[in-house]
Amino acid sequence: MAKKKVKIGFFSLTCCEGCGFAVLDLEEKLLKAFEQIEIVESRVLMEKPSPKASKLDIAFIEGSVISNHDLDKLQEVRKKTDFLVALGACATIVGINGIRNVLPGGIRERLKEKAIKPMREKAFPLSAFVKVDYLLQGCSINEEEFLDFLNKFLHGVKPVLEEVPVCFECKLKENGCLLLKGIACLGPVTYAGCDALCPSNNAQCIGCRGFTKDGNFSSLDSLFKDFGLSKKERFNLFTYFNPLPEKLKDLEGK
Repeated sequence: MAKKKVKIGFFSLTCCEGCGFAVLDLEEKLLKAFEQIEIVESRVLMEKPSPKASKLDIAFIEGSVISNHDLDKLQEVRKKTDFLVALGACATIVGINGIRNVLPGGIRERLKEKAIKPMREKAFPLSAFVKVDYLLQGCSINEEEFLDFLNKFLHGVKPVLEEVPVCFECKLKENGCLLLKGIACLGPVTYAGCDALCPSNNAQCIGCRGFTKDGNFSSLDSLFKDFGLSKKERFNLFTYFNPLPEKLKDLEGK
C-alpha cells in the first residue's frame, strides 16, 4: 500500500515572493521530494490554480501582515494546517516591510492614503496573530536549510532552531572579523544559518535572520559609536530588518 503523501501549501502575504522563488530554484532537489509530498496550493509553484485544500499537513507562509486582507488569509490558513512555517524575514521578523513601522507618523499616514489596499497601522510578523510552529529565517531563505527542514519533517524528526550567532559560522569558515576592520556588522547579535554569506564576502551582516535572544546590543551599539556612526545611522542599521531592541530605545527620536 502506497504511503500517504504529505499535503503542502505555499502562501504569500505582503512581500516580494522571493522566498517562494528560492524554493523554486531548488529544481531537481525539490523534485526528489515529490515521492513523499504533494503541493496542493501554491501560486508560484503550480502551473494552474487549484481548488483550495480543506486540510494541510504543512503550510509555508511568506510575507508580513500589513492589511486586514493579509490577516484574514493568515487566519484561514492557520485553521486548516497542522504545522505552520513562517518563511523568510518578512514572515518571521517583519523584515523590509518593518521599515514603515519606524517612519515618522506623517509619512506613514501619507503612505496609508496611497495604498492599494487598506493598511493596518504597522506591519506585523505572523507570530503576532497566530501560532507559528517553525521559523525559516533570512531574506531570502537559505535553500539548503529549507531542504534540511523538509527532510527532517518527512522523517519524523522535530526541527529545532540553532540559537547561535553568525559569528559562530564565521569562526568555522575562518573569516577575518569585520568588526576588527571597523565595519559595523550585526553578526554577533544575529541568528546563524546563512553560512555567514555576507561576512564571507566582506559585507556587513544587517540582521536579516533576526536578532538573538541574548545579544549584547548595548555593547555593540557603543562599538558602532566608536566607529563614528551617528545616532541616525545606528538606528537605521538596527531597524533595517528588526524592531529596535529594548536596550537601544534611546536611539529613537533621532
